[in-house]
Amino acid sequence: MSLAEQSFQLPWRGIHHIALATADLDATIHFYQDVLGMHVRAIAPDTGRGRHCLILVKPADDTVWGFHFFERALEKTMLGPSDIHPHSLIPHVALRLADEAAAQALRERLRKAEVVITEIQELGTFVFFDNNQLCLEITWPSDESSSS
Repeated sequence: MSLAEQSFQLPWRGIHHIALATADLDATIHFYQDVLGMHVRAIAPDTGRGRHCLILVKPADDTVWGFHFFERALEKTMLGPSDIHPHSLIPHVALRLADEAAAQALRERLRKAEVVITEIQELGTFVFFDNNQLCLEITWPSDESSSS
């Protein structure tokens, strides 16, 4: 790796969320909300992907959301690179960038490194796998939230 490549920097904002599986979403919500005092942001109904919810470490923190728990039977949690639907990628880590320009710079860098990128149109994000087959999702504020 050249010195220029080593100095490449992106305006990372931190971990956006970590997606994990749980066999019992209600018990998980109870633990994180009632025992740890975290905030449950939304509980999505089962629409074929299983119920899921976001649990925020700090309410209304746009930098770090927290955990995204998906209710799954344990045998369904081990998936690989061929499972590219965004709601089936378990586990994954979502990283937050400062803006869309930074996301585009990362896309170009990944393409140059011959890393396969999957665009997730409905979420406005993209995912890829690292050298260990860990799925990484890249997020950034939408134009609406960055202007406020």
